[in-house]
Amino acid sequence: MGVVDEGQALKDMQVAVLNLLEDSNAERLRAEAAVKASLNILEDLSDAQAEIKTLNEQRTAELVVANKNLEAFTFSVAHDLRSPLRALSGYSEALIEDYGDRLDETGRWYAERILAATERMGALIDDLLNLSQVSRAELVLGPVDLSAEVADIADELQAREPKRRVRFTLQDGIWVNADRILIRTVLQNLIENAWKYTAKSDGATIEFGTAAGEDAMVCCFVRDNGAGFDPAFGSKLFQPFQRLHSVTEFPGTGIGLVSVRRIVERHGGRVWAEGAVGRGATFYFTLNAKEGAA
Repeated sequence: MGVVDEGQALKDMQVAVLNLLEDSNAERLRAEAAVKASLNILEDLSDAQAEIKTLNEQRTAELVVANKNLEAFTFSVAHDLRSPLRALSGYSEALIEDYGDRLDETGRWYAERILAATERMGALIDDLLNLSQVSRAELVLGPVDLSAEVADIADELQAREPKRRVRFTLQDGIWVNADRILIRTVLQNLIENAWKYTAKSDGATIEFGTAAGEDAMVCCFVRDNGAGFDPAFGSKLFQPFQRLHSVTEFPGTGIGLVSVRRIVERHGGRVWAEGAVGRGATFYFTLNAKEGAA
């Protein structure tokens, strides 16, 4: 190879090295820019997380205050309402007892309706207070034998109305992880509803057991062969004060199933119902309790 060729090769090599150095420098600059951008993003994320944490702490504090204010308001309203209700109820009873013989049939009917209305209002106040309590009570989770709880409720109902003959079919050994006091309220409401709505049924039966659940650890049901309901209005069952039967036909305030829904939801589950008029009803609820449920 001649001197000229060697010189040209050396120049080409120098150019190549310079190009590599330039490319390397450009890559370094791009890498530095990427690192800087990443650091800025991390800094922004850190600021955002700090802001979210502050907002969450503020919201939690506000919720605590709001709950305390709601509790105070609820009890205050309940107390303020109970006082005139007691007076109204007392005067109505006195009117019926002391002056009933002076009233004609229509007048006595009016007095009895006033007394019945005050009693219903008192029941509504009690149910609203209970709903407020189950919505705020802290969950204390532990193993609960639902079968034993239902059997106990059934015994209580039978002792309360010994003349009624209701056949209970209970599945044994249904254990769940739940708050025992709150889940007892769920069972009490559902079993007592089944008891109430089978009052006019021949051969009344109430069944408690489990069904296959696709998205829950356990799915329980309470089934009866009572009055049932029109499925077209089933969505009203779990709304406050919504009833599908008249008070004269079946007594109640329309709050019990609202409490059931709230408690079940607090346990990470859901509740729904199936039924038909005159063919009974089945209420399902799932449980998937976790620590820290809302």
